[in-house]
Amino acid sequence: MDTMDMWPLHLELPLVAATISSASYLQISIVFAFFYWLLNARVRAMVNIMSTKIYEAYDSGSVKQGSSSLHHQLTQIQLKKREQLTISKESALAAVDSAMYETKNTLWTQKVMSAPEKRPLTGMSCTKCTPTSRKSAPSSERPLPGINILNLEAFNIQTKGIVAGAFATIRHCASYPSHNFPYIYNSVIQDGAVQDAIRQTAEELATELGVTDQRGLHLLYTNNKNRAIKILTRMHSKLSNLVLRIVTWVLHKTLPILYTSMTIPAHQVEMLKEASKKGLPLIYLPLHRSHVDYIAVTFTLCQSGLRSPLVAAGANLNIPFFGRVLQGLGAFFIKRRIDPVSGKKDKIYRALLHTYMTHCIEAGHHFEFFIEGGRTRTGKPCMPKGGLLSVFVDAYLSGVLEDALLVPVSVNYEKIVEGSFVRELTGEPKKPESFIGAIKGIWKALTDQYGMVRIDFNQPFSLHELVRSFQGGKVLLDGGRGGLHVVPSSASLYGTDHVAEEQRSLVDSIARHIIYDCAQSTAVMSTNALAFLLLHVHRSGATLGDLSYALDLLRRELTGSGKDMGFCGDSKDVLEYAINLLGPGLVQKEKTPQGDIFVKPVTILPNVIELSYYANAILPHFALESVLGLTLVSFTKSSPDSTPHVAADKLIDACLELCEILQYEFIFTKTCQNICDALYETIDYFSNLEILVRLDTPNLNSNKGLMNCDIVGDDDDEEPYCPPQRYSVIKDSPKLALFSSLMKSILDSYSITASHLKSLGDRPIEENMLVKEVLAKTNSMISEGVITKGETLSTDQVRNCLKLLDKWGVAKVTPVDSKKVYHFDQNNVEEAIRRISRYDV
Repeated sequence: MDTMDMWPLHLELPLVAATISSASYLQISIVFAFFYWLLNARVRAMVNIMSTKIYEAYDSGSVKQGSSSLHHQLTQIQLKKREQLTISKESALAAVDSAMYETKNTLWTQKVMSAPEKRPLTGMSCTKCTPTSRKSAPSSERPLPGINILNLEAFNIQTKGIVAGAFATIRHCASYPSHNFPYIYNSVIQDGAVQDAIRQTAEELATELGVTDQRGLHLLYTNNKNRAIKILTRMHSKLSNLVLRIVTWVLHKTLPILYTSMTIPAHQVEMLKEASKKGLPLIYLPLHRSHVDYIAVTFTLCQSGLRSPLVAAGANLNIPFFGRVLQGLGAFFIKRRIDPVSGKKDKIYRALLHTYMTHCIEAGHHFEFFIEGGRTRTGKPCMPKGGLLSVFVDAYLSGVLEDALLVPVSVNYEKIVEGSFVRELTGEPKKPESFIGAIKGIWKALTDQYGMVRIDFNQPFSLHELVRSFQGGKVLLDGGRGGLHVVPSSASLYGTDHVAEEQRSLVDSIARHIIYDCAQSTAVMSTNALAFLLLHVHRSGATLGDLSYALDLLRRELTGSGKDMGFCGDSKDVLEYAINLLGPGLVQKEKTPQGDIFVKPVTILPNVIELSYYANAILPHFALESVLGLTLVSFTKSSPDSTPHVAADKLIDACLELCEILQYEFIFTKTCQNICDALYETIDYFSNLEILVRLDTPNLNSNKGLMNCDIVGDDDDEEPYCPPQRYSVIKDSPKLALFSSLMKSILDSYSITASHLKSLGDRPIEENMLVKEVLAKTNSMISEGVITKGETLSTDQVRNCLKLLDKWGVAKVTPVDSKKVYHFDQNNVEEAIRRISRYDV
């Protein structure tokens, strides 16, 4: 018997009837909805037209009127209603037309609408170091629009409709081009350099332990080989196309919750695509502000259809689940400190890291690593750590790598998801990353809003061309008056046998050039501008109108010197947006009795430290101006004259000394640029601002001028010597006051640190303890009102001052149990205090 025959008829009929009824209702609803959509506007328009026509016909007498019939009376009433309706509609349309005309002819003519903003073309490669790469640069200006990589419509993906909207993201992520990511593991362990490192380490341990028998030697060798396998297993990347697609789909759903946009200028994507066609490895070198940097760069490359790189990540991020995901996205984990035992090099780890990266280079992988090492805690770029960069330079010099394209990258945020680094800057230890901490951080991030993100990729340039230019003498490698170079750390890959000692200066020069380029191409966000104005221009507060005027001037200054803005629009609207984004914990606003909005910064600890983080993103742009301003004030502070005179040569010498003091805080110029030339350009800039007034110099063509010159030597060929250019200083210039105050908190911190050393005597002290004592003293001086700027309290500034004193020979550092212990020469402490306090105005 058929199965359908077994179905009870008394159950089948009601079910069928109900189904037919439901289907009928659904069909009827669809039909009515369709006709309502189709005819709604049309029916009303048709009725209006017909009623108007009827009225016109009636009014012209074309319709014959019945004398007193009911039909005639009803028609009269309807026509009168139609007439009133038509009159009211015509009046409304006339009013709209009049308003539109008034708007077009008065409002738009009175308020001149500016043309769409043009953005400077930032991030171009250096014309001196890489002229060939620079030739491929696009035009000097680009229009404002960029690509919001969170918006699928920017990639011509249709998201309209239920079905299209539901599957658009999946379809987009699945359409990413598949790339070949060679799996590098076995070849690394079997490499001769790694085997030699294992054998040497085993032999050294055998010597220390006094092991001589073959069984003991074999056991030591096996243990070290197993350690090498374990290190490589935890280190190596597992970059996968599938993981990239899955994670980018998740990011498409979560990032819009955090950020309103993640924008990259369109022409930069085109530059990257053109560079990728050359078939050379691309090495992305971003500044490091946030953990989101990893995501932002890889996500942008995936969205653009470009090959994802291997990313050097700190071993602290190798936590359960998230570590595996990061490995699938291309992360390979490296330790912050390569040598776990102070004074003893870990040959196995160094050989593994160097060999792993070399094999990845040979396999054609692209790379990404943060040239600063860790994230900046202050908002300013950190000094570079060139250990990983030295691997690529060594691979090029040894012939393993024919060439590579270096791509400086900067990512800036209106608000960082980490919140702030106040804990670490005030001396609290850094919390280690953990699975629970990551979950809490993600949950906290998803419940807040962080504004916009701006991503900038600089023009890719040739490593071959850059190295050849440096080796050809275009870069100042002597560390003298031409350039201020920090000695690289010995705790990096510089210490391996693979990296020759003579390459240190070369690698450091390249790294500093890249940091400078990244800092210059970093777009200024709205919160950066607001925080800078509140802390350095209107620290006591200002009305919204005054702040808007100050922002207009700041935007004009920054864009005029080639700096890009990460925002647009009216300055008042920008400020209101930034104030709301930072929140009342950092910026307060209140209404004055006159009805104005008064805005002021929160300058109490620790809030002011977080606010200074955002302001410091602009500070490097005015680094040389601040140096010159501080030097001028230090020269003229004791002069009773309102316009004292200074000589240019003495001014330059004093500026160079201040640059030396601040060498761990700022990179003042490109490596290929002479800092003296840059200072002379800054003096000319101050002359244009009327801070300095150039005084007349003797005319060498006149006898009177020659009488004022000294002739050096008796030879007729000797040129006459004339006094250097002199300037008068306008002491009461508000611009001079601004520039001289920008670095006051840094110099205050340095002065407190140096003066605290006097109380130590000959007592040795461990670095962390010394930092805590200096911070406690600084905090006390802030509470007492001796120090006016709370941002003086900074762990980074104290440690940088200690590095400077070590370089000056004031301090002697001895490693004890992986910790730094300082001994201070009190005979040199007084001289250090004098040198620093000279500029503490």
